[in-house]
Amino acid sequence: MFEEHGLTTVCLTMNRDIAENVRAPRALWVHFPYGAPLGPAHQPETQLAVIREALALLESATQPGTIVEAATDWPE
Repeated sequence: MFEEHGLTTVCLTMNRDIAENVRAPRALWVHFPYGAPLGPAHQPETQLAVIREALALLESATQPGTIVEAATDWPE
């Protein structure tokens, strides 16, 4: 609905299959545990990296249904 009104969105997903099935306009697939799509608590560097990837996807995704695998890894 947001997209229909000209608002561009990015979905953060931990499950690529779900993003494909719901046909998210664009999605960033993070390999993080459920409940922590931006990374662990008190890890602002990781969280900011994920946000930057999501914002970059707003600019780079030209095809509907684009799903990009995040480059940011869960910190050890």
